[in-house]
Amino acid sequence: MPASVKDVAALAGVSSSTVSNYLNHPHVLGESSAAKVRAAIEQLGYVPNESARQLRAGSSKALALILLDAWLPYFHELSRGVEDVAREGGWSLFFSNSNRDADTERRNIDMFEAHRVQGIVIYPLEDVVPRLEQLADRGIRSVVVGPIPDSPTVGSVLFDDRGGGRLAGEHLLAIGRRRILFLGAPSVSQSNDRLQGLRDAVTGSDATVEVFDVPHLTTEDGLEVAERILALPADDRPDAIFAANDMVAIGVMTQLLRHGIRVPDEIALVGFDDVAQAHQSVVPLTSVRQPGYEIGRAAGAALIRQLADPTAALPAPTPFAAELVVRESTVGR
Repeated sequence: MPASVKDVAALAGVSSSTVSNYLNHPHVLGESSAAKVRAAIEQLGYVPNESARQLRAGSSKALALILLDAWLPYFHELSRGVEDVAREGGWSLFFSNSNRDADTERRNIDMFEAHRVQGIVIYPLEDVVPRLEQLADRGIRSVVVGPIPDSPTVGSVLFDDRGGGRLAGEHLLAIGRRRILFLGAPSVSQSNDRLQGLRDAVTGSDATVEVFDVPHLTTEDGLEVAERILALPADDRPDAIFAANDMVAIGVMTQLLRHGIRVPDEIALVGFDDVAQAHQSVVPLTSVRQPGYEIGRAAGAALIRQLADPTAALPAPTPFAAELVVRESTVGR
């Protein structure tokens, strides 16, 4: 049977309250009493009940990460970054997946408030800042991955999505493409920013931009929307496709190749995120690199800094810069 606080107290010759103080408020004990309790704990192999201690304290040394869509490879990298920073700082980290559902996202936030985590990193579907500001008033701080309205208590980590879209558009113009199709999810602000960057790039040129909506930004979405593209008369098809992420681009590429469409000779393809699958695809995919792991680390570190000094003013976020990685899907072999 595991040793208890009473067992430690009996062996150390002190009261149970002294053992409790050693575990929860060690600064109130003299060195002699602390040494007795420490020796008894070591002799008995006593392990404190951390959950009970945190419950009594009204908080936990735990953080939470809420992801928009945990199944996408980009979010694997982002979560690794947050997790590594948390572990290095001695924090526990809980994960949840909103699965692109606003109600689920709200329930996840409520759940972590009930679990008394001290901080939340979130990649949101909708504007969650008012709710996160309520949590800040209750001592739970937050960092959003993505753009947010100005807030005195909610931090953010940014990537230059619009700049990334502009890089993709400029590259497609430079290789002579003029009929560009954008595939994105209008419910995701980052997707909209990438589209705006593409529009910035083609402004003043003779290129056109058409938009097809894809609801979930998955490979399956790419396979399905490719059927719609293939149904168009050959002369009406785009000569370039810019997808809001790599998984959609890979799905489209797979379907085009199955139907004998030559990539990039007939249709050039650009993705976004530069996940591992981009360079592993049958035709290596040109992609805008978004450093998910580094963004995750930055978000985790920003949250821990808030918790270390809750009264400090939040610094203005500096967006991570976009980088275009050019591969065979736009320039050939």
